[in-house]
Amino acid sequence: MYRWHILEPIRFRQGLKVTIQALGWRDGGRYLALQDDIASVTCWYQCLPTVPFPPLPDRDALEII
Repeated sequence: MYRWHILEPIRFRQGLKVTIQALGWRDGGRYLALQDDIASVTCWYQCLPTVPFPPLPDRDALEII
């Protein structure tokens, strides 16, 4: 799994907690919990000091049609 959230960033104001679960399929459409080793990292690159950030667009402005 590899994904850049450029068009659909994950926005948060203060903190973020994410749970990742890998699921496969069994016969009959049943879920199968997998034993994959999944890791995640996030990076924020910013030079300080900086000017205040512009206000974020509202939810409707972020909708991708």
